Amino acid sequence: MIEMKRTPGSGGDHGSCRWRITVLADYSTLLIQDDDADLGEPERAWFDALAENWINTAAGVVGIGAARPFTVPVTVDVCRAPPADDTELRQADHVTQAGLALPSGRLLISMQDTRDKIPRIPLAPGNYAVRIYSHGLNSLSEDGLEGEDHYHVVLWPTDEDHPAQVLKRYPEPLPGG
Repeated sequence: MIEMKRTPGSGGDHGSCRWRITVLADYSTLLIQDDDADLGEPERAWFDALAENWINTAAGVVGIGAARPFTVPVTVDVCRAPPADDTELRQADHVTQAGLALPSGRLLISMQDTRDKIPRIPLAPGNYAVRIYSHGLNSLSEDGLEGEDHYHVVLWPTDEDHPAQVLKRYPEPLPGG
């Protein structure tokens, strides 16, 4: 299930558009990908790295972790430049970043589900840096089924290479893995 609502951007670093998405994080994983990308069946090691760091990449795909294997809220901001203010970096529980090639100009966020009914976010074709701020990881219930976790995805065009990396690590074992 994906619901998408577009709202005006927040200005400043966060360019002109913001989308609020509710998406199923099947197996506590989301894929941020080019509409034409096909992850296929990656090796187990790909998913192991994703579970350990909550970030991994493949051609046209950035895989991210989520705390719960249920529907989670995701906010997507498209910016003109990288975030200049590190306030959210300090406030977030876990922060990751990677590069994403988007030749189709259509961004899809789901869990290996590319059906036509899932909304696409239209962007200029090109290369983007993707930063993911994970919030509310300490709000999970003891059984991990309930929580106030939410995810903020920020993209900006780039000519630089952005390898998958953890910018800020959650101090406890990451939930959902």
